[in-house]
Amino acid sequence: MSSAAQQLPRTESRTLSGHEGAVLAVRFNHDGKYCLSCGKDRTVRLWNPHTGAHVKTYKSHGREVRDVNASSRDNAKLVSCGGDKQIFYWDVASGKVIRKFRGHNSEVMYQQV
Repeated sequence: MSSAAQQLPRTESRTLSGHEGAVLAVRFNHDGKYCLSCGKDRTVRLWNPHTGAHVKTYKSHGREVRDVNASSRDNAKLVSCGGDKQIFYWDVASGKVIRKFRGHNSEVMYQQV
């Protein structure tokens, strides 16, 4: 076993419950204080993984959300993409979509910020 694998935690430290259906991606923000999840229930969720608290739910996608990422170092924006062939640019505090990027021919599986 590699030394990196030996350093991985062996026990579950916290369960974040809230999605209705499969979770398709989980990502930490830039400083590791929060994490984002997305899934089959067409939502993006913001969590405090240290306390297990669900902070906010973002809803606007028409199909499953495949990926999500914090898009700014100040944690003010996030980006999500999914089965509705769109990329959404969100304001974290208000929960509103700032911009939708349309035009893909098929679902958007992954995006990197």
